[in-house]
Amino acid sequence: MDTRQLLRKEIETIPDTLVEEILRFVKALKERNLPALSCELLDASESALARDWLREEEDIAWKNL
Repeated sequence: MDTRQLLRKEIETIPDTLVEEILRFVKALKERNLPALSCELLDASESALARDWLREEEDIAWKNL
């Protein structure tokens, strides 16, 4: 049984009030790790977007700004 399955099994056996607390905890963990995930996505997309950024048309379009 993998970790997610074990977690589901544990959650099924606890009172609803604790399930709500666990949900808040999980959301807090996700929010705390969101900046790291955002940086990973930014790094991953940079090379793909660079093709557009490095085009002469882009330089012309943004020249006056």
